[in-house]
Amino acid sequence: MQKQPLPVSFMNQMADVLKVMGHGFRLRIVEFLDLHGPTPAHVLLAALGGAQGALSQHLSRLRLAGVIQAERRGKEVWFTIATPAAATLLNCMRQRMSPDAKTPRKSR
Repeated sequence: MQKQPLPVSFMNQMADVLKVMGHGFRLRIVEFLDLHGPTPAHVLLAALGGAQGALSQHLSRLRLAGVIQAERRGKEVWFTIATPAAATLLNCMRQRMSPDAKTPRKSR
């Protein structure tokens, strides 16, 4: 099957998602959800640290980008990965860290 070019509008949309994912703390949130599954906000805060307000802002940005989703369960809000693409990005990163990975070339 021959690869086809992706539509420009889709590429722009994905660039926006990658901008949101391009923050270390947000990547840690997504990684935690990937490793542990659906998690309430207070557990994310305890596990990842930082200020509650900052975590809330990061969760909001990820949710608005469609990377994670929130579900109210009683008094708690639980978060989960909304799209397998987020986990795919993490798996690409894990592959780069594997002992078998070739050392990446440094950009100039």
